[in-house]
Amino acid sequence: MNKSKFEKSKKTARFCCLLAAALILLSICPPAAADNFLPVMSSDTLDYYAGYGEPELSASLRGNNEFDKGKSAVLQISIANKGQLEKLVYREYIRPANLSSEDIEIFDEYDIANSEPITTSRKVIYLEDYLFYSQEFRNMTIQKSLADAEMRIEAGRTTAVSLNVQFDCDSPYIEIGTGSDYVFIDAIQSGAYRVAVLPIGVSPNTPAGEYIINVTVDYQYPSNAMMIRSGATTDAGFTTFLYSDSYIQEFESRNVVMQVPIYVSRGAVFEATEINGTISAGKTKTVSVTYTNIGDEKAYNAECKLSLMYPLSSAKHKALLGDLAPGESTTIDFPITSHSSAIAKVYGVNSDIRYYDKDDRLKIAPSIKLDMEMNNPFTIFTFKNALIGVLFLIVLSLVYDYSKSHKKKKGGGD
Repeated sequence: MNKSKFEKSKKTARFCCLLAAALILLSICPPAAADNFLPVMSSDTLDYYAGYGEPELSASLRGNNEFDKGKSAVLQISIANKGQLEKLVYREYIRPANLSSEDIEIFDEYDIANSEPITTSRKVIYLEDYLFYSQEFRNMTIQKSLADAEMRIEAGRTTAVSLNVQFDCDSPYIEIGTGSDYVFIDAIQSGAYRVAVLPIGVSPNTPAGEYIINVTVDYQYPSNAMMIRSGATTDAGFTTFLYSDSYIQEFESRNVVMQVPIYVSRGAVFEATEINGTISAGKTKTVSVTYTNIGDEKAYNAECKLSLMYPLSSAKHKALLGDLAPGESTTIDFPITSHSSAIAKVYGVNSDIRYYDKDDRLKIAPSIKLDMEMNNPFTIFTFKNALIGVLFLIVLSLVYDYSKSHKKKKGGGD
Protein backbone atom coordinates (compact mmCIF):
# COMPACT_ATOMS: atom_id res chain seq x y z
CA MET A 1 0.00 0.00 0.00
CA ASN A 2 2.76 2.38 0.91
CA LYS A 3 4.62 1.40 -2.27
CA SER A 4 1.63 2.24 -4.50
CA LYS A 5 1.22 5.61 -2.79
CA PHE A 6 4.91 6.31 -3.33
CA GLU A 7 4.67 5.46 -7.05
CA LYS A 8 1.58 7.65 -7.38
CA SER A 9 3.24 10.60 -5.69
CA LYS A 10 6.34 10.07 -7.86
CA LYS A 11 4.24 10.24 -11.04
CA THR A 12 2.47 13.34 -9.74
CA ALA A 13 5.79 15.07 -9.01
CA ARG A 14 7.10 14.17 -12.48
CA PHE A 15 3.96 15.60 -14.11
CA CYS A 16 4.28 18.81 -12.09
CA CYS A 17 7.91 19.20 -13.17
CA LEU A 18 7.00 18.76 -16.82
CA LEU A 19 4.14 21.25 -16.48
CA ALA A 20 6.43 23.80 -14.80
CA ALA A 21 9.05 23.40 -17.54
CA ALA A 22 6.40 23.92 -20.22
CA LEU A 23 5.13 27.09 -18.51
CA ILE A 24 8.70 28.44 -18.28
CA LEU A 25 9.29 27.80 -21.98
CA LEU A 26 6.02 29.51 -22.88
CA SER A 27 6.95 32.55 -20.78
CA ILE A 28 10.38 32.82 -22.41
CA CYS A 29 9.28 32.34 -26.03
CA PRO A 30 7.09 35.17 -27.35
CA PRO A 31 3.89 34.18 -29.15
CA ALA A 32 4.35 33.88 -32.91
CA ALA A 33 2.38 36.11 -35.21
CA ALA A 34 -0.36 34.54 -37.27
CA ASP A 35 1.41 35.14 -40.59
CA ASN A 36 4.85 33.86 -39.53
CA PHE A 37 6.22 30.66 -41.04
CA LEU A 38 8.38 27.95 -39.62
CA PRO A 39 12.16 28.28 -40.15
CA VAL A 40 13.22 27.31 -43.66
CA MET A 41 15.13 24.02 -43.67
CA SER A 42 17.86 23.21 -46.18
CA SER A 43 15.70 20.41 -47.53
CA ASP A 44 13.01 22.97 -48.39
CA THR A 45 15.25 24.99 -50.72
CA LEU A 46 16.96 24.65 -54.06
CA ASP A 47 20.24 26.49 -54.59
CA TYR A 48 21.01 26.54 -58.32
CA TYR A 49 23.79 29.14 -58.42
CA ALA A 50 26.78 30.22 -56.37
CA GLY A 51 27.56 33.87 -57.03
CA TYR A 52 30.94 35.60 -56.82
CA GLY A 53 31.48 39.31 -56.42
CA GLU A 54 30.26 41.86 -53.87
CA PRO A 55 29.93 45.64 -53.41
CA GLU A 56 33.10 47.76 -53.58
CA LEU A 57 32.59 51.15 -51.95
CA SER A 58 34.68 54.27 -52.41
CA ALA A 59 34.36 57.81 -51.05
CA SER A 60 35.45 61.03 -52.71
CA LEU A 61 34.92 64.75 -52.32
CA ARG A 62 32.90 66.65 -54.90
CA GLY A 63 34.01 70.18 -55.76
CA ASN A 64 36.84 72.18 -54.25
CA ASN A 65 38.95 70.40 -51.62
CA GLU A 66 40.85 73.45 -50.33
CA PHE A 67 39.45 75.62 -47.54
CA ASP A 68 40.44 78.82 -45.76
CA LYS A 69 41.25 79.18 -42.07
CA GLY A 70 38.44 80.21 -39.77
CA LYS A 71 35.74 79.44 -42.31
CA SER A 72 32.73 77.15 -42.36
CA ALA A 73 32.10 74.89 -45.33
CA VAL A 74 29.72 72.18 -46.48
CA LEU A 75 31.39 69.07 -47.90
CA GLN A 76 29.64 66.93 -50.49
CA ILE A 77 31.02 63.43 -50.04
CA SER A 78 30.14 60.97 -52.79
CA ILE A 79 29.89 57.29 -51.80
CA ALA A 80 30.07 55.12 -54.93
CA ASN A 81 29.64 51.38 -55.46
CA LYS A 82 32.08 49.91 -58.01
CA GLY A 83 31.31 46.27 -57.24
CA GLN A 84 31.12 43.82 -60.16
CA LEU A 85 29.48 40.44 -60.53
CA GLU A 86 32.40 38.10 -61.27
CA LYS A 87 30.60 34.89 -62.14
CA LEU A 88 27.68 32.58 -61.37
CA VAL A 89 28.49 28.88 -60.93
CA TYR A 90 25.74 26.30 -61.50
CA ARG A 91 25.32 24.10 -58.42
CA GLU A 92 22.27 21.90 -59.09
CA TYR A 93 21.82 20.38 -62.55
CA ILE A 94 18.60 19.49 -64.34
CA ARG A 95 18.83 16.09 -66.04
CA PRO A 96 16.17 14.94 -68.53
CA ALA A 97 14.73 11.44 -68.29
CA ASN A 98 16.36 8.61 -70.22
CA LEU A 99 13.68 7.47 -72.61
CA SER A 100 13.67 3.91 -73.97
CA SER A 101 12.85 3.56 -77.65
CA GLU A 102 13.37 1.13 -80.50
CA ASP A 103 13.38 1.11 -84.28
CA ILE A 104 10.36 -0.55 -85.93
CA GLU A 105 9.37 -0.94 -89.55
CA ILE A 106 6.13 0.71 -90.55
CA PHE A 107 4.18 -0.03 -93.75
CA ASP A 108 3.45 3.29 -95.44
CA GLU A 109 2.38 2.40 -99.03
CA TYR A 110 2.47 -0.34 -101.69
CA ASP A 111 4.87 -0.36 -104.66
CA ILE A 112 2.63 -1.53 -107.52
CA ALA A 113 5.46 -1.74 -110.07
CA ASN A 114 7.46 -4.16 -107.98
CA SER A 115 4.43 -5.69 -106.31
CA GLU A 116 5.81 -5.18 -102.76
CA PRO A 117 5.02 -2.92 -99.76
CA ILE A 118 7.20 0.10 -99.00
CA THR A 119 8.41 0.18 -95.39
CA THR A 120 10.34 2.79 -93.40
CA SER A 121 12.20 2.64 -90.09
CA ARG A 122 11.05 5.01 -87.31
CA LYS A 123 11.81 5.47 -83.60
CA VAL A 124 8.84 4.73 -81.44
CA ILE A 125 8.41 5.76 -77.77
CA TYR A 126 6.13 3.56 -75.81
CA LEU A 127 3.14 5.08 -74.07
CA GLU A 128 4.31 4.44 -70.49
CA ASP A 129 7.68 6.03 -71.25
CA TYR A 130 6.01 9.00 -72.89
CA LEU A 131 3.85 9.66 -69.81
CA PHE A 132 6.96 9.59 -67.65
CA TYR A 133 8.73 11.92 -70.07
CA SER A 134 5.81 14.37 -70.00
CA GLN A 135 5.90 14.52 -66.21
CA GLU A 136 9.68 14.93 -66.25
CA PHE A 137 9.41 17.70 -68.85
CA ARG A 138 6.93 19.57 -66.67
CA ASN A 139 9.29 19.24 -63.73
CA MET A 140 12.16 20.49 -65.87
CA THR A 141 10.10 23.51 -66.92
CA ILE A 142 9.41 24.40 -63.28
CA GLN A 143 13.05 23.86 -62.38
CA LYS A 144 14.22 26.07 -65.24
CA SER A 145 11.83 28.80 -64.18
CA LEU A 146 13.15 28.67 -60.62
CA ALA A 147 16.76 28.61 -61.84
CA ASP A 148 16.18 31.64 -64.09
CA ALA A 149 14.55 33.51 -61.21
CA GLU A 150 17.49 32.74 -58.92
CA MET A 151 19.93 33.90 -61.59
CA ARG A 152 18.24 37.30 -61.69
CA ILE A 153 18.25 37.53 -57.89
CA GLU A 154 21.90 36.45 -57.58
CA ALA A 155 22.87 39.16 -60.07
CA GLY A 156 21.90 41.73 -57.41
CA ARG A 157 24.53 40.53 -54.93
CA THR A 158 26.69 43.58 -55.70
CA THR A 159 24.09 45.95 -54.19
CA ALA A 160 25.02 47.44 -50.81
CA VAL A 161 22.03 47.81 -48.48
CA SER A 162 21.35 49.39 -45.06
CA LEU A 163 24.44 51.59 -45.05
CA ASN A 164 25.29 53.27 -41.74
CA VAL A 165 27.79 56.03 -42.55
CA GLN A 166 29.85 57.69 -39.79
CA PHE A 167 32.11 60.74 -40.30
CA ASP A 168 34.94 61.88 -38.02
CA CYS A 169 38.24 63.75 -38.13
CA ASP A 170 41.22 63.08 -35.87
CA SER A 171 42.38 66.72 -35.98
CA PRO A 172 41.06 69.12 -33.30
CA TYR A 173 41.22 71.93 -35.86
CA ILE A 174 38.41 70.46 -38.00
CA GLU A 175 34.99 70.47 -36.35
CA ILE A 176 32.11 68.42 -37.78
CA GLY A 177 28.64 69.89 -37.39
CA THR A 178 26.67 68.56 -34.43
CA GLY A 179 24.23 65.85 -35.50
CA SER A 180 25.71 65.67 -39.00
CA ASP A 181 28.32 62.98 -38.30
CA TYR A 182 25.89 60.13 -39.08
CA VAL A 183 23.96 59.34 -42.28
CA PHE A 184 21.79 56.35 -43.19
CA ILE A 185 21.51 55.23 -46.83
CA ASP A 186 19.01 52.54 -47.78
CA ALA A 187 20.87 51.08 -50.80
CA ILE A 188 23.52 51.77 -53.44
CA GLN A 189 23.42 49.59 -56.54
CA SER A 190 26.50 48.67 -58.54
CA GLY A 191 27.52 51.58 -60.76
CA ALA A 192 25.56 54.12 -58.67
CA TYR A 193 26.48 56.63 -55.98
CA ARG A 194 24.88 58.68 -53.20
CA VAL A 195 25.97 62.07 -51.90
CA ALA A 196 26.17 62.86 -48.19
CA VAL A 197 26.29 66.49 -47.00
CA LEU A 198 28.74 67.20 -44.17
CA PRO A 199 29.09 70.71 -42.63
CA ILE A 200 32.51 71.44 -41.11
CA GLY A 201 34.24 74.35 -39.40
CA VAL A 202 37.94 75.16 -39.81
CA SER A 203 39.58 76.72 -36.76
CA PRO A 204 41.28 80.12 -37.36
CA ASN A 205 44.61 78.85 -36.04
CA THR A 206 44.63 75.71 -38.20
CA PRO A 207 48.09 75.05 -39.69
CA ALA A 208 48.09 74.81 -43.47
CA GLY A 209 48.20 71.28 -44.84
CA GLU A 210 46.25 68.07 -45.40
CA TYR A 211 43.55 66.77 -43.07
CA ILE A 212 41.65 63.49 -43.29
CA ILE A 213 37.90 62.97 -43.00
CA ASN A 214 37.32 59.33 -42.01
CA VAL A 215 34.24 57.71 -43.57
CA THR A 216 33.23 54.49 -41.78
CA VAL A 217 30.47 52.46 -43.45
CA ASP A 218 28.70 49.42 -41.99
CA TYR A 219 26.53 47.71 -44.59
CA GLN A 220 25.16 44.40 -45.85
CA TYR A 221 24.86 42.74 -49.22
CA PRO A 222 22.73 39.79 -50.47
CA SER A 223 25.31 37.01 -50.53
CA ASN A 224 23.11 34.09 -51.60
CA ALA A 225 19.58 33.34 -52.77
CA MET A 226 17.80 30.01 -52.42
CA MET A 227 14.55 29.14 -54.12
CA ILE A 228 11.87 27.58 -51.98
CA ARG A 229 10.94 24.08 -53.13
CA SER A 230 7.27 23.47 -53.89
CA GLY A 231 5.36 20.65 -52.22
CA ALA A 232 4.73 17.27 -53.82
CA THR A 233 1.82 16.84 -56.21
CA THR A 234 -0.91 14.74 -54.61
CA ASP A 235 -3.15 12.18 -56.27
CA ALA A 236 -5.93 14.74 -56.40
CA GLY A 237 -3.79 16.95 -58.56
CA PHE A 238 -3.33 19.78 -56.07
CA THR A 239 0.05 21.36 -55.37
CA THR A 240 0.87 22.63 -51.90
CA PHE A 241 3.55 25.25 -51.12
CA LEU A 242 5.48 25.29 -47.89
CA TYR A 243 5.89 29.09 -47.92
CA SER A 244 4.19 32.05 -49.51
CA ASP A 245 7.47 33.62 -50.70
CA SER A 246 9.30 32.10 -53.64
CA TYR A 247 12.83 32.50 -52.28
CA ILE A 248 14.88 33.38 -49.22
CA GLN A 249 17.85 35.71 -49.11
CA GLU A 250 21.04 35.43 -47.08
CA PHE A 251 23.05 38.56 -46.22
CA GLU A 252 26.67 39.19 -45.29
CA SER A 253 27.82 42.16 -43.16
CA ARG A 254 30.78 44.29 -44.10
CA ASN A 255 32.68 47.21 -42.58
CA VAL A 256 34.88 49.56 -44.56
CA VAL A 257 36.80 52.68 -43.54
CA MET A 258 37.58 55.19 -46.29
CA GLN A 259 39.56 58.42 -46.13
CA VAL A 260 38.70 61.70 -47.81
CA PRO A 261 41.54 64.27 -47.76
CA ILE A 262 40.90 68.02 -47.51
CA TYR A 263 43.43 70.83 -47.53
CA VAL A 264 43.64 74.02 -45.47
CA SER A 265 45.32 76.78 -47.43
CA ARG A 266 47.95 79.17 -46.14
CA GLY A 267 46.63 82.49 -44.90
CA ALA A 268 47.12 85.48 -42.63
CA VAL A 269 45.33 85.28 -39.29
CA PHE A 270 45.13 88.35 -37.05
CA GLU A 271 44.81 88.67 -33.32
CA ALA A 272 44.20 91.69 -31.11
CA THR A 273 47.24 91.22 -28.88
CA GLU A 274 46.66 94.46 -26.94
CA ILE A 275 43.72 96.85 -26.34
CA ASN A 276 44.39 100.10 -24.45
CA GLY A 277 41.78 102.65 -23.39
CA THR A 278 38.24 102.61 -22.10
CA ILE A 279 35.03 104.16 -23.38
CA SER A 280 32.67 106.38 -21.42
CA ALA A 281 28.95 107.04 -21.78
CA GLY A 282 28.23 110.36 -23.50
CA LYS A 283 31.85 110.91 -24.48
CA THR A 284 34.37 110.15 -27.24
CA LYS A 285 37.39 108.18 -26.14
CA THR A 286 40.40 106.82 -28.00
CA VAL A 287 40.97 103.06 -27.94
CA SER A 288 44.30 101.72 -29.22
CA VAL A 289 44.24 98.22 -30.77
CA THR A 290 47.41 96.27 -31.64
CA TYR A 291 46.91 93.81 -34.51
CA THR A 292 49.38 90.90 -34.89
CA ASN A 293 49.61 88.51 -37.83
CA ILE A 294 49.76 85.04 -36.24
CA GLY A 295 49.15 83.18 -39.52
CA ASP A 296 51.55 81.56 -41.98
CA GLU A 297 51.23 84.02 -44.88
CA LYS A 298 52.30 87.64 -45.35
CA ALA A 299 49.44 90.12 -45.73
CA TYR A 300 49.80 92.96 -48.25
CA ASN A 301 47.79 96.20 -48.01
CA ALA A 302 45.77 94.84 -45.10
CA GLU A 303 42.76 96.91 -44.07
CA CYS A 304 40.61 96.54 -40.95
CA LYS A 305 37.02 97.55 -40.34
CA LEU A 306 35.04 97.88 -37.11
CA SER A 307 31.40 96.78 -36.98
CA LEU A 308 29.89 99.17 -34.40
CA MET A 309 26.31 99.03 -33.17
CA TYR A 310 24.26 101.30 -30.90
CA PRO A 311 25.18 102.74 -28.42
CA LEU A 312 28.69 102.88 -29.96
CA SER A 313 29.82 104.76 -33.06
CA SER A 314 33.01 106.14 -34.56
CA ALA A 315 34.07 108.72 -37.11
CA LYS A 316 36.84 106.32 -38.10
CA HIS A 317 35.72 102.72 -38.43
CA LYS A 318 38.25 101.76 -41.14
CA ALA A 319 42.04 101.81 -40.98
CA LEU A 320 45.00 100.66 -43.11
CA LEU A 321 47.26 98.12 -41.46
CA GLY A 322 49.76 97.93 -44.32
CA ASP A 323 52.01 94.94 -45.02
CA LEU A 324 52.33 92.50 -42.14
CA ALA A 325 54.46 89.37 -42.28
CA PRO A 326 53.79 86.50 -39.84
CA GLY A 327 54.69 87.69 -36.33
CA GLU A 328 54.57 91.42 -37.19
CA SER A 329 52.24 93.89 -35.45
CA THR A 330 50.79 97.38 -35.89
CA THR A 331 48.71 99.63 -33.63
CA ILE A 332 45.61 101.58 -34.70
CA ASP A 333 43.82 104.33 -32.71
CA PHE A 334 40.04 104.40 -32.95
CA PRO A 335 37.91 107.31 -31.60
CA ILE A 336 34.88 105.58 -30.05
CA THR A 337 31.79 107.65 -29.20
CA SER A 338 29.31 106.24 -26.68
CA HIS A 339 25.72 107.37 -26.24
CA SER A 340 24.84 108.89 -22.90
CA SER A 341 22.35 106.06 -22.23
CA ALA A 342 25.05 103.38 -22.49
CA ILE A 343 25.39 101.17 -19.44
CA ALA A 344 28.65 100.07 -17.86
CA LYS A 345 29.74 96.71 -19.29
CA VAL A 346 32.19 95.15 -21.74
CA TYR A 347 31.12 95.60 -25.37
CA GLY A 348 32.23 93.12 -28.03
CA VAL A 349 33.11 94.80 -31.32
CA ASN A 350 33.78 92.71 -34.44
CA SER A 351 36.82 93.62 -36.50
CA ASP A 352 37.09 92.27 -40.06
CA ILE A 353 40.36 92.36 -42.04
CA ARG A 354 40.96 91.90 -45.74
CA TYR A 355 44.31 91.72 -47.48
CA TYR A 356 46.13 90.64 -50.64
CA ASP A 357 48.45 87.63 -50.85
CA LYS A 358 51.72 87.40 -52.81
CA ASP A 359 49.78 86.50 -55.97
CA ASP A 360 47.68 89.67 -55.59
CA ARG A 361 44.55 87.71 -54.71
CA LEU A 362 42.08 89.36 -52.33
CA LYS A 363 41.51 87.35 -49.15
CA ILE A 364 39.38 87.77 -46.06
CA ALA A 365 41.01 86.93 -42.71
CA PRO A 366 38.97 85.31 -39.92
CA SER A 367 36.95 87.91 -38.00
CA ILE A 368 38.17 88.83 -34.51
CA LYS A 369 36.35 90.37 -31.53
CA LEU A 370 37.59 93.43 -29.63
CA ASP A 371 36.46 93.72 -26.00
CA MET A 372 35.90 97.40 -25.08
CA GLU A 373 35.16 98.27 -21.46
CA MET A 374 32.59 100.95 -20.67
CA ASN A 375 33.14 103.24 -17.62
CA ASN A 376 30.20 105.50 -16.74
CA PRO A 377 31.16 108.87 -15.16
CA PHE A 378 29.40 109.58 -11.89
CA THR A 379 26.39 111.90 -12.19
CA ILE A 380 23.70 112.85 -9.71
CA PHE A 381 20.88 112.89 -12.21
CA THR A 382 20.50 109.21 -12.87
CA PHE A 383 17.53 106.94 -12.37
CA LYS A 384 19.43 104.87 -9.84
CA ASN A 385 20.41 107.93 -7.79
CA ALA A 386 16.85 109.31 -7.98
CA LEU A 387 15.46 105.99 -6.69
CA ILE A 388 17.96 105.97 -3.83
CA GLY A 389 17.03 109.59 -3.01
CA VAL A 390 13.31 108.83 -2.90
CA LEU A 391 13.86 105.84 -0.61
CA PHE A 392 16.10 107.94 1.62
CA LEU A 393 13.40 110.67 1.92
CA ILE A 394 10.74 108.10 2.77
CA VAL A 395 12.88 106.60 5.52
CA LEU A 396 13.76 110.08 6.82
CA SER A 397 10.07 111.07 6.90
CA LEU A 398 9.14 107.92 8.83
CA VAL A 399 11.89 108.54 11.37
CA TYR A 400 10.79 112.17 11.77
CA ASP A 401 7.12 111.23 12.30
CA TYR A 402 8.06 108.56 14.82
CA SER A 403 10.28 110.97 16.73
CA LYS A 404 7.62 113.69 16.80
CA SER A 405 4.88 111.36 18.06
CA HIS A 406 7.21 109.99 20.71
CA LYS A 407 7.92 113.50 22.04
CA LYS A 408 4.20 114.31 22.23
CA LYS A 409 3.54 111.23 24.31
CA LYS A 410 6.40 112.08 26.59
CA GLY A 411 5.22 115.73 27.05
CA GLY A 412 1.67 114.63 27.85
CA GLY A 413 2.85 112.28 30.51
CA ASP A 414 4.77 115.00 32.32
